[in-house]
Amino acid sequence: MTTTTTSKDVAIVRQFFDIADGRAEGNISALFTEDVQVFFPKYGIGKGRAAMMEIGRGRYQMFPRMMHHVDLFKIVEQGDTVVVEGTTEGETAGGRTWDGRETIAGHFCSIFEFREGQIARMHVYLDPDLGHEDTDRYRWHKD
Repeated sequence: MTTTTTSKDVAIVRQFFDIADGRAEGNISALFTEDVQVFFPKYGIGKGRAAMMEIGRGRYQMFPRMMHHVDLFKIVEQGDTVVVEGTTEGETAGGRTWDGRETIAGHFCSIFEFREGQIARMHVYLDPDLGHEDTDRYRWHKD
């Protein structure tokens, strides 16, 4: 099921992606609780806004150019949880590009849980090999 109306929590999730991608100005850490739990592949689980910002800095170092295709998001909301499935495009620090609308790289799913109008948990699931550097382990498909 994809949402057809925008709830307050979905609007905050969209605001998060807009700020992260540079389409909007704002204090991204203000969207999160002080004790937010975050997960990102190759980082693991972190606790607190400082961990969330560390993941963000690491993401920008590895992928200095990354944009989410927000118009193509599939969003499911149940209670205090918002799940976003989508694709990205961008360029790695090494200059390799990807576009999730055309390649296997760039697909993601993020789960956001809310508490009192802020993101209390954000787990991001994706293959961080966005530059296709790990081709030896592609089993069925090579771009």
